[in-house]
Amino acid sequence: MNHPEDPVEQISDEEIEEEEAKVEKEGMTEVDEEEYDDEEDDQPRCGWGYLPDVCLRQVFWWLRDRDRVRAMLVCRHWHHVMHSPSLWRVRTFNFSGRISRTRRSELETAVCYAKAYGNYLEDLEIRFSHPLNSLVSRRFQQTLRTFLAALRKTGGRLRSLTINHMELDRAVWCRSVRNGLVRSLTFYLRREGSRLGQLSLRGARLNLPQGLEVLEAVAAAQQHVHLCRRPGIISLNLEDFFSQPLAVYGSPGFAHVMNRFRGLSTLTLNYSCVSDELLAALSVACQNLRGGGSLRALIVRCHVHEPHLQMISGDSWVHLARHCPDLRVQITVERILSLNNLSQILLKEIPLRSLSLTSCYFSEQDWSVKPALSSILPWYGHCLQKLTLDLNNSHESVDEEILDLVQLCPRLVYLKVWAFLHISFLDFLLQKRLDKKCCLRTIKVRIYTNKYETHDEDEQLEEVYSRYRQLILSELNYFAVSYPML
Repeated sequence: MNHPEDPVEQISDEEIEEEEAKVEKEGMTEVDEEEYDDEEDDQPRCGWGYLPDVCLRQVFWWLRDRDRVRAMLVCRHWHHVMHSPSLWRVRTFNFSGRISRTRRSELETAVCYAKAYGNYLEDLEIRFSHPLNSLVSRRFQQTLRTFLAALRKTGGRLRSLTINHMELDRAVWCRSVRNGLVRSLTFYLRREGSRLGQLSLRGARLNLPQGLEVLEAVAAAQQHVHLCRRPGIISLNLEDFFSQPLAVYGSPGFAHVMNRFRGLSTLTLNYSCVSDELLAALSVACQNLRGGGSLRALIVRCHVHEPHLQMISGDSWVHLARHCPDLRVQITVERILSLNNLSQILLKEIPLRSLSLTSCYFSEQDWSVKPALSSILPWYGHCLQKLTLDLNNSHESVDEEILDLVQLCPRLVYLKVWAFLHISFLDFLLQKRLDKKCCLRTIKVRIYTNKYETHDEDEQLEEVYSRYRQLILSELNYFAVSYPML
């Protein structure tokens, strides 16, 4: 169940203290008097005042904080239920750094929540809009520092922490503010990181020393966890954690610190971080007492503007797969269609389960996806389960190559293709599925066209849908549309 957005905009510490004082001063309301009266009434009790706690918690979950404060004033029963830990375990804060005359400051809202309910908090997400200037970035740094300090004093048990898209390599972050933010974050993670099971710092874009400093703080906290034989961080998201131009694979410090994360189950990072040393470190770090590695999902993103020309040995992937037999690798490659570069990234030894190839909306005549479809992707015919292709292939047809690839991958269950295709491609694909020559369960196709009007294509798609209607409705997650690409 998802909590409604923007749940903490208008609550303050004074309001919470005020409503609690009212309850103590005024005593019970009529509902309370009936509920706690020693003389039981023979009439059946009904109404909101007599709902079981579990039902009230379900209702209160959907209230915003302003309404929750008001609900606390109804009766002692509601006041008691409103302090149930389950209502305050998950929280998302949206920081913009802007000051509003009509609403309380983001700092006051966040700190008030940390003081009142921080000991209940288990899943925290902090969202920060792109700072417009250095003043906004400084305000966010001060807000985060004060909030984390208040949260630490409550002695809470945070299990999941997400702070995404800080983008600290942007010019609006002056050096002193950026250093102050990293110090605050490092201090908190070193003190409280031992309880974390999930950590996402996606889009932080730190420089190498600061990034390693943050990871060292988390690893130091996790060391205590493993000595006590308690589970530590099992999910770590480091996508865009380092600044984009950095060739992290050349730093021995990154592999060294990752070797200290014992018991990782899911790891997300950029290809610029991958090296033989990192794969060897993960092989050792993710071993457990039962002999099988804990690492189950390795999610790698590779972009043309990031360093991606490092040489990685296929034996390193084999070694990692041997120590982590349940490993599933997901790779996203953006705007890299050169056969030489792709073959250097997509080694046949990788236990690849999911692959996404995209050229975005850029079209160059010397880019061709055909060699990848016919020469590289068949390597993964025995293991590939999910394939996403987003191609601007206006200069070449890839219908036959994709159809052949589907037939070569008997475990492929998910296919998403955004490309210049003929309508007949979809017809052939559905016929293969009808004849059980493939086991696709999800088919999503966007057929690009160079025409402004797509009436003819839409009618043909309708005809295809009609022919395979029974198959689609009974067995497929299906989507097909024509799209003008001009």
